Amino acid sequence: MKKNYERLKQIKEAYPTLTFDNDGYEYIFKEKEKLKDVVSEIESILKEEIEGFVRFDNFKPRKDGSFAVRCQYKWDSSFIGVGYFGIEEFKD
Repeated sequence: MKKNYERLKQIKEAYPTLTFDNDGYEYIFKEKEKLKDVVSEIESILKEEIEGFVRFDNFKPRKDGSFAVRCQYKWDSSFIGVGYFGIEEFKD
């Protein structure tokens, strides 16, 4: 939904500590803990948008200046793994 796209962009800009250029299995648990209410809002949006959504990890910057949402989701009924969803995917 377009409103979710806009809101995710607003949150990313307003809370820069949620943007992290992770290398492999790095996480920002402490930063997320400090922003529980905001993370809860992000997770509500992602539950609407991503089938099998489990947990928001961080916003991931891209070389082209855009960003992706990094999260955990159910790849199938037996496996939960990481997914990177470009912000543009939330436009529709």
